Amino acid sequence: MMAGELMLARRQIRLAALAALTGEQFAGVTVDSPGDWSTPPELLPAILLRAPDDRKESIGKGAPQFTSTCTIEIEARVEERTGSAAQDAIEALCLCIEMALLTNNDLIRIINQVVSVESRTEISSEGRTHFGGARMLFAFEVPEMFDSYGAPGAPPGEPLTGLPIPLHSFGLHLDAGAPFDSRGNYPDARFPAAPAPRTAGPDGRDEGALNIDLPQ
Repeated sequence: MMAGELMLARRQIRLAALAALTGEQFAGVTVDSPGDWSTPPELLPAILLRAPDDRKESIGKGAPQFTSTCTIEIEARVEERTGSAAQDAIEALCLCIEMALLTNNDLIRIINQVVSVESRTEISSEGRTHFGGARMLFAFEVPEMFDSYGAPGAPPGEPLTGLPIPLHSFGLHLDAGAPFDSRGNYPDARFPAAPAPRTAGPDGRDEGALNIDLPQ
């Protein structure tokens, strides 16, 4: 993933999940995404991963911002000489997959929560060869927003780019609630205030300022 690259949340989750499926526990395992879902026996054991769908729920009015639920679909496949060995092998591979995805800091840090994990295993045979397979669905909830001035999608946790004008400086100004002037009116006041006489502040005066020039 390129630094600052904009992408849909489901792509970022897929790439993070794919990166998590590495390490010694996956030595000798074919890991592919999106991959050819018809895996020849010589490539087993295999883990195939894709992100087939997501759902975006708006979190409010204004700029498009969503709580997105992205589904990662994984097909795991093994080959053994007996049915019981195939069962043991696919269960062991599923454990490695769950441990890899659910304990990976790079993946966990970009999500709100793991919504659900669903698994279904199946054992079949062709002659003396037994195959174990598992279909696993991981639902990850992530924040997602779209910048109307920049690229189509902003990845979770990344700053927005493409502001309409450059930002060179900004200022912070303060009109304190206390102390306040109970009798004065200020026609050119920077802040709105109740007309005098008043019994509480603010009074409309610019009583403190901090101006910051940004490096260009």
